[in-house]
Amino acid sequence: MKNRPSHNDETLQKVHINEQQTAEIDPDRVGSKDVFQSSRFSPDHRSDFAISLCDALAESLQVSPLILPGEQVSLMATVLPLRGIRAKRAALPFALEDRISAPLEDIHIAFCRALDKPDQVLAAVVDRNVMQAAVNAGDSPVLPEIFALPTPVSVDQTLVWAIWLSGSRALVRVSDGTGFVVDAAMLPLIWQQAVKPQIKSYGDALPDIIVASSYDPTPPKPDAKDLSVDLRQGAFAHKAADWSRYLKRAAIIVGVGLIGHLGIMIADTVALTRIADREHAAAQAAIDTLLPGLIVTPDVQPILRRFSPVASPPKGSAFLPILGDMSAALLEADSQITFRRLTFADNPARLTILVEVPGLDDLQQAERLLRAGGFGVTSGAATASAGGAEAEFVVTKGGPE
Repeated sequence: MKNRPSHNDETLQKVHINEQQTAEIDPDRVGSKDVFQSSRFSPDHRSDFAISLCDALAESLQVSPLILPGEQVSLMATVLPLRGIRAKRAALPFALEDRISAPLEDIHIAFCRALDKPDQVLAAVVDRNVMQAAVNAGDSPVLPEIFALPTPVSVDQTLVWAIWLSGSRALVRVSDGTGFVVDAAMLPLIWQQAVKPQIKSYGDALPDIIVASSYDPTPPKPDAKDLSVDLRQGAFAHKAADWSRYLKRAAIIVGVGLIGHLGIMIADTVALTRIADREHAAAQAAIDTLLPGLIVTPDVQPILRRFSPVASPPKGSAFLPILGDMSAALLEADSQITFRRLTFADNPARLTILVEVPGLDDLQQAERLLRAGGFGVTSGAATASAGGAEAEFVVTKGGPE
């Protein structure tokens, strides 16, 4: 990396791009179209950005990552008020569809991580051909080059840009978690169109038209949260390994174990037989004193229970049994089910729950599972939004209300 030279006419050229600012550039979409203009995977591990990212991963995970050039990845932040990673991944295409200039079937959307603000997540958008080529190149985790810079901290709720300039390329990381890589000559125009956010500068000197609040020739290390991301998800996730060799070894171990357990079972059977004989003799002796001539059957427990004092069962609430049975019935659901509100009423025992699921089909499945589990279900009006679907169920045990 180069030391930052002093700002004078001999060391820096002023870059005047689109001084009338007639071009419209949305910083949130910078790089979006570039992602889909080239479907060839062309990693450049010689760039300063990729080298920094590889070194950081080698220190933390001892793995060599596969780095996607920043021009082929679009990072986007969105709000997903859903619980669970699986639900968030399923909802991402619908949340980002209107911000992507390509058909959904032609792109790969990967869930990166949760952001600091409530319900906000970071996603990466990549051309499917680029992602397929990256997956074909090896089994290493796939990361975007943009993760070479950590997310800067915003100042007074305003966006801050961290810019790492290296030669003709500029890596920009925004305080909302997003980022992009652009040609250095385009940087002044993009910065002006973004209403000149505060800049933290690293690497080479920025054009003097861009005013930076701080400068350090050495960029900070990548964020550990970014290093844990792998864009190999969904159809591009790691395939299951060939377990045949391990299964054969496991079968041998299990066989040896079964032989040992067989010997233990034989010993247990002999001991249990002796215990049963003693219980039978004790039961026959007890019966003879009360009902002479009555022969005790092999199953002695019903007769012994008739002679035992009857204990009146303690009266308790039906809340826990009905809640436990209802939860067991919903375990077969394909998607995550969340109870937003739950109330219990007795006589008759019934639960009123506000159910939240990813879609309307999941509401219908939840109702079918409850009915199959022996519950009566009365459902209220269902509502659906981008964040999921919800409806109120009144659940009773043993049939409809």
